[in-house]
Amino acid sequence: MLKNEFTPYYIAGARLSWNFGSLYTKKNDKKLLDNNLQNVAIQKETFLFNTNLKMTQQSNEIDKIKQLMRDDDEIIRLRTNIKKASEVKVEHGTLSVTDLLRDINSEDQAKQSKVLHEIQLLISIYNYKNSTNN
Repeated sequence: MLKNEFTPYYIAGARLSWNFGSLYTKKNDKKLLDNNLQNVAIQKETFLFNTNLKMTQQSNEIDKIKQLMRDDDEIIRLRTNIKKASEVKVEHGTLSVTDLLRDINSEDQAKQSKVLHEIQLLISIYNYKNSTNN
């Protein structure tokens, strides 16, 4: 460098930078991730609990409607017997036609009630299958 002749001279450099800020927030970020994982686990448990509760309620509803249908069968049987007895009484003249019509309407109403309960049963079964993903 101090010679009087021409010589090539090179300068090279390297720069290194390191951000220390991430070292201070790493612990907080890890705690935040752990909290988020716990929240997801809690949401999963809540979802499963609510789904099981819903399926239990729907299963109970299906059982209740099946019992109603068994009761409807018995009601229809009794109403049919009453209607037949009323028809015999009308033939013998001991009962009016309006009373016979009332008994016929009662029997039809019982049959309609059974059909309504059958539809409700199908709806409940489809809702249960939808909840169980079948």
